[in-house]
This record gives sequence, C-alpha cells and structure tokens, in this order.
Amino acid sequence: MGLCARRLAILACLLAPTAVHAQLAPVGVPAGVFRADLDGSMDIWDHQWHAGDREPLSAHISSPAAGSDILPSLSDADARIGRIIGQAGYRLNLGALSADAQAEDSRLYIGGAIGLTKGITIFGRMPIVRVRVQTHYALDPTAADAGITPNATEQDAFFQQFDASLGALSARIAAGDFDADPAQKASAQAALDAGGALRSDLFGLLVDPLTASPFVPTATSTAGTGLTAQVTNLQSSFASDFGVSGFTATPVLPTQTATTESFLAAISDPAGSVGLRTGETLRTYRGDAETGVAITLVDHWDRGKHRGGFRAAIEGLVRLPTGGVAQPDRVLTLGTGDGQTDLEGRLTTDLGAGRWGLRAEGLYTRQSAANYLVRVAPPTQPLAPITLLSAVRRDPGDVVSVAVRPFFRLAPTFAIQGTAMYWKHGQDEVTYLTPEDEIPGVSASVVGEDSKASATLLGIGVTYSNPGKYREGGSGLPVDASWSYERIVSATDGILPDRHGFRARFRAYFQLF
Repeated sequence: MGLCARRLAILACLLAPTAVHAQLAPVGVPAGVFRADLDGSMDIWDHQWHAGDREPLSAHISSPAAGSDILPSLSDADARIGRIIGQAGYRLNLGALSADAQAEDSRLYIGGAIGLTKGITIFGRMPIVRVRVQTHYALDPTAADAGITPNATEQDAFFQQFDASLGALSARIAAGDFDADPAQKASAQAALDAGGALRSDLFGLLVDPLTASPFVPTATSTAGTGLTAQVTNLQSSFASDFGVSGFTATPVLPTQTATTESFLAAISDPAGSVGLRTGETLRTYRGDAETGVAITLVDHWDRGKHRGGFRAAIEGLVRLPTGGVAQPDRVLTLGTGDGQTDLEGRLTTDLGAGRWGLRAEGLYTRQSAANYLVRVAPPTQPLAPITLLSAVRRDPGDVVSVAVRPFFRLAPTFAIQGTAMYWKHGQDEVTYLTPEDEIPGVSASVVGEDSKASATLLGIGVTYSNPGKYREGGSGLPVDASWSYERIVSATDGILPDRHGFRARFRAYFQLF
C-alpha cells in the first residue's frame, strides 16, 4: 500500500502544481510570451448525410442498372437508340454497379502566437494537409444489354455502303426515275428521309467523336437486334422497292457486355466522353493559412486557489486561399484548401465553479467569392461528362456555429470535456465566370445544389492546461494539450460528410520579453 500511495502522490504532483488551477487553455497569450502551436486532426468517412438521411459515400456512383442515371453522357445514346428501335424511354443497362468509397482528411497545423499586451495576442498557422479517397467498383453484367463500343474504324464498310445507297436513291429521284408513279416517288422520298435519319443516329452513336457513346447495345440484346433489324429492313426496301442494291453490311456491335475493367477504362479515357480518373486520389500539400488577433475581454479564471470564475475573449482571423482546390478530373475529389478567402469571428466564454465548468463558443465565417474550373453538374452526378467542364464564380454560403463544451475536472489541470455543436452552412451562389463560359441549356446554379446544410455534432475528449510560472505561485513550463473525438449525429438539407473526427492539440509557452 505504501508503494501505491507514493506513486499516486507523484502523479498528483505532476498533474496539480502547487497553488495552480487552470484546466482550460486560454484563448490569448500573456504579454511578451510566444506560444508554439502544434495541432492535428484526422477525419475519416465512408458515408455522407443527404437531406437528413445517411447514405454511403458511393451512393451516386452505384446503381442496380447502371446507365444514364449515373453517367449523364449516355443520355444522348439512349435517345438515339430509342428513336431507332421505336422505344421511347429506352436506357442502356450496363449491369448492376456497386461501389465502395472511403475518404480521409488529415491535417497538421504548425503555428504560433505572441502576446503583445495583457489582452492582445496575434497568431498565425499553416496546415499541412493529406487527403485520400479510395474507391472500389464492381460491375455485375448479369442483366446487362450493353458493351464497349467497337472502334470507329470497324464501322467504315457499313457507312461506306450506307452513304453509297443513299446517294444512289437520291440520284434516281433527281433523275425522275419515279416520276411516272407519284406514289412510288413519294415512297422513295420517304425512304430516303428515313434512311438519312437512321444514318445520322447511327453515325452519332458509333463514330462521331463529339457524340459517340462509350457503350452500345450488344449484338444479341433486344435493343441490338432491334437496331440491326431497322438497318436490314431499310436495305430490303432499297433493293426490292427502289432498285438500289449493294447495301448489305450491318453495324458492328459488341459481342460481350462490359466488365468492371472495361467500364473503368471507358470512363477514365482522357479522350472519352467522361474523362475522369477513377483510381485512388492521394495528395499532400499545404492547406489554407490563417492569421488573426485575439482580444481577452475578461479574465477572472482560476485566480489564486479559487477554481473556476469567468473568462471571455474574441478572435478575428483571415483564412487565405493558399491550399489546393479539388481536381475536376477525379471522382469524389477532395482539395487541401477551399480556394477562397474567409473572414472569421469567434466569441469564447468560460464559466465554472469547483470541478464543473462550461466553455461556450459562437462563430461566424464570411466566405468570399472565387473562381473555379468545375464540371457544371449537381453533386449527385459525380460522373458528369467532360463537356460540362467550365469556369464558374462561386460565392459560398456563410457558416454559423454555436458550441457548448461542459467539463469535469479530474484534477486541477486535467478534465474530461464534452462537446455539443450546431453548425449551419448557407446556400452557395454559382454563376458562369463569363458569357463565353456558358454551357447552353445548363444553369451554373446546379453546382451549388445541396450546399445549404446544417448539422448537430457531439464529442468527448480530455484537456490539460498548466499555466506554470505564468500564474502566481506556479512553476515549470506552461503547457496546454487536448484530445477529442467528434461525430455528426444528425443533419438536415444538403450533402455533407459523415465524419469520424479526431482532434489533438499541444501548445508550449516561452518568454520573449
């Protein structure tokens, strides 16, 4: 029992220096003192909140029948095929696409603060950011009817014969070969028009570099056989009704449905209609630097042997766009910075008595407008086509948050602390940067969809704060440290990550003058 008691006594001396009571780290720094800051955070998530519901991060790149629902670039192909086979509402089916994604955002903040006077502190910090997104795809083609579009050169013989037959029928009509029979002439003209429309749809579907689809119906699918039947019916009519022969080739369609590998290769082809890199995103770069001033308004905290009291401080900072923004050629991309300048104000108050206390915080962030290169599509379309890439000006919604952090002291300098926070983000306003950047029929405002959001966050952690020699009767190196875990428990509107957040902080104080 004697050995145990001695160990406990040593621990108590380490945690509770004589006549010093602090626990909560102050916002400001004593006059003439430099504070070295080393903070870290790690956020990991594989789900997100969408309109108040929790869903997988990969929800919008998964589908039981993948097609234009997740690849909007296939909408033109759907319309062309539907017209050819006479089936309104037709949609290519690549099979059941399942995806799993996980994102990580880790930050190391290196900074410092200097106390200019008893109540005024200037500070700054720079984050080093590591972002990572891992995505796994699996395509089950069991119910699929589409495969990879054959190379355009494989269609040469078909279109050469098609063009020759259309030219021959046009020449016969122009030469008056059907003038003696007005009904036959009208039929010939109708066949020529139908053939021209069919040729246009097939060329746009299979060959045209601006509109060709990366996926088309397989030869044996219902849509594929229907497409071929329209061609053979036209060929038969040209030969038997109008004396135009020699058109026997049919379009080359895939014989196999798409696989996971071919699907990923098609959408990541830089010359294709999507042009998105689907592999892992891993980037380490600086984040958005911060600099500002803190003013201590009242400090009646832990005076003498009295625990608790009241303390209040305000902070104002500028957050600079020194980080890297999200890359528009990546799926579910993350940036190391937001790309715009922020002005932020914070009010912090501490209230306590004895072992119990509460820190309350209020924050307002004004986010300035900035220019971006993005795919002009809603966030629910992460596989938007490259044709939607354009320059926009985004004015992000402002951020407001309030937090309460109750704590219970286990020792004068050490406590368990909880967190309850309400956070709200306003609607982003997005416009095209210039008239030349406008995409016909597409409003830039879709980029800001689901940006208005709010959330409630809960957390738990521990804090340690020893002002050491900067308190009357104290001694030793002043140090602050904390660790916490935070999690969003509910959300409304918009889309935001369902993060598991870990926070750590270490601060040491040194006398300068």
